[in-house]
Amino acid sequence: MLEFELQQYLLHKYPQENACCEWKEFKNLKNSFCGDEKNDVISYVSAIANMEGAHLVVGVKDKTLEIVGTDISRLTFSGQRANTQSATFKLTEQLTYLSSEGLSIEEFVTEDSGKRVWIIHIPKHCLVAQYLPTRRHGSG
Repeated sequence: MLEFELQQYLLHKYPQENACCEWKEFKNLKNSFCGDEKNDVISYVSAIANMEGAHLVVGVKDKTLEIVGTDISRLTFSGQRANTQSATFKLTEQLTYLSSEGLSIEEFVTEDSGKRVWIIHIPKHCLVAQYLPTRRHGSG
């Protein structure tokens, strides 16, 4: 898919930031899964899961949806290079009560510019824990 085509697809599927969709730039994901509260992917996924669930589009500018891409080349989990499957596992490992059912990461890499965009599909936290907020391991 070309960059223009991907942008058109994103504008069609996720036309605006709202309760169902959040756009985040995160040009480099290397430190974005470290649990830095309020400043990383894990925090955003936790917050979204504690609401009604939604989609987090990573690799685009806030407000404009301009594709900037995100670099995962230095992102590793347990010494292994990251991919969408290992990132999904990391999210379920770090976020108590976040079900893997409905959680997925969709990856797009543009053919012309090589820019990578991740769309993280986030379910509402487990019904079993309906009255408990999703918490990261090691927090409070």
